[in-house]
Amino acid sequence: MKKIYSFIFLLFLKIIYGQCEETEYSTAGVLTTIDVNIFNNDESVNAYSTYSWTSDALNRILNGNGIPNHEVGTFPNPHNPNSISAQNINHSFSLCPEIIHETGIQLGGPGSVIAYAINSVKFDPGTAGRCNNNGECSLGQGQGQWNIEALGHETFDFGDDMNHAHVQPNGQYHYHGIPELLVEFLGGGQNMTLVGWASDGFPVYARYGYTNALDSSSQIISLQSSWRLKSIADEGRPDSLTAMVGGPNQGNSFPNTPIPMGAFTQDFEYAEGHGDLDECNGRFGVTPEFPNGIYYYVVTDDFPFFTRCLKGEISVNGGGDGIINCEDVPPGAPCCGDNICGGPENPTNCPQDCQTVNIGPSLVNFSVYADTVNTAQDSINLVFMITAEDNDSYLSHAIFQLIYDDELMNSVEILESVVNFSEGLMSSNIFGVLQLPIGTTNGKWNIRLVLIDEFGASTNIGPATLGSLAFQNYIYVENTVLKNIIEKLPLQYKLHQNYPNPFNPVTNLKYDLPNDTFVDISIYDMKGEKIKTLVHSQQKKGSKSIQWNATNDNGTMVSAGLYLYTIEAGKFRKTGKMLFLK
Repeated sequence: MKKIYSFIFLLFLKIIYGQCEETEYSTAGVLTTIDVNIFNNDESVNAYSTYSWTSDALNRILNGNGIPNHEVGTFPNPHNPNSISAQNINHSFSLCPEIIHETGIQLGGPGSVIAYAINSVKFDPGTAGRCNNNGECSLGQGQGQWNIEALGHETFDFGDDMNHAHVQPNGQYHYHGIPELLVEFLGGGQNMTLVGWASDGFPVYARYGYTNALDSSSQIISLQSSWRLKSIADEGRPDSLTAMVGGPNQGNSFPNTPIPMGAFTQDFEYAEGHGDLDECNGRFGVTPEFPNGIYYYVVTDDFPFFTRCLKGEISVNGGGDGIINCEDVPPGAPCCGDNICGGPENPTNCPQDCQTVNIGPSLVNFSVYADTVNTAQDSINLVFMITAEDNDSYLSHAIFQLIYDDELMNSVEILESVVNFSEGLMSSNIFGVLQLPIGTTNGKWNIRLVLIDEFGASTNIGPATLGSLAFQNYIYVENTVLKNIIEKLPLQYKLHQNYPNPFNPVTNLKYDLPNDTFVDISIYDMKGEKIKTLVHSQQKKGSKSIQWNATNDNGTMVSAGLYLYTIEAGKFRKTGKMLFLK
């Protein structure tokens, strides 16, 4: 009983004074007032990156949507057939982290999160790829004891981009290694750059650190991992890839393709003192944010790239002092059972406070009553209709946006209209009007919808999602005199979204060529296998289009499902996704 009272006393000291115990490190006041909402106009994103970091007396609290705030690679692509979509990120981290595992505790897999970057994008160093002893491998949901690494080799391709990241099937973009363009966004350069927080509350830095870990005046160097390749492969390790039996490229045969050392997690061993860091890719030292020193993890250029273990205490929701039952604390203290879902509480560890989760409104139907408009002489009233429903709350309002992305000028224009649903309805349709002023910028304007209910829960529906639901996802503004339209040569390479999409059985692929060039346009299935070559020839510059009638190179109708279409024109590469319905 005395031990319980001591714990309660220490808990209240933290709540009242925000203090940490002697064996803990204080991270209070470091990056706890961040609130960002920035539009990412990358063609594979085209959405707002939203993230905030706040704190209470015990925890650092992250809320975000997991959308990156920087340029990304092309998604989907032949090796990663998934599109980036918004996530619901709510995570807590202790403000008073403490080392409790001297050699670290292993963490990973879908049930746990090892760390989050500043922009709410997850760090997830492992993969679901596996191989068995016979060299039969899968990049997703694989069977076998040999864990495939995402980085550091060329045998297996997970479709990762310049940020060492790719997209999970649920749409979650996540980092496997150094998030290069996030570091650039944070102004890192060749300096110590804090890029995120591990689930045990300790900070995460990218690549660089001081030569002398305890001397901030010492030279900045690229820190080296203490993991190294084994000199001899483990017994039973397959040395050749014989077949891909699941995931991307499944069904393909790769007879006698060598699997070099470094392709599997088991190919590495920890050698204390071999590099600058410990077994968890971390060390104790001073940093710009912690001049008195702290334990921190490092994302490195070489294996393990990101830590596979954590040394601090991890609650179910990633850090903090765990979930406190109300029967263990005096009245008024935050606890599980006070009908408030906050801090580290979530529906799993405290269902009585967090049982009901409002997922927000859903879109039932949507129409826009124009696909091309002319604003050369008059403004245009664009009429739209939205039907939505919500299972948890009354509908509040909707936001209709038109977004023009000028890649050459690196600028974005947004026009929007806000319309209110009738009060007291959980299912309703509304009509709205968006006025396009005289001289609205020529070109393609993408459509985005935001649905909000009375609880404040929102659903953000971008052009990619609208297209996948077979709703119109753009309009064209054409301000030339319609009787004398003068053909305009394109200024940049571009591959447009196919139309219609979904389709049955014919769809149109439009593309722009600013120069004469050799063009290859091909269709791939979701296994990454090429099934049709549509264009393979030298072409003159201009706006072009080609039809696909859902047949393969043999003239046979393909099965219904998702397909990728790619264009290669000079140095330009682009991939899109389309849905064939029967």
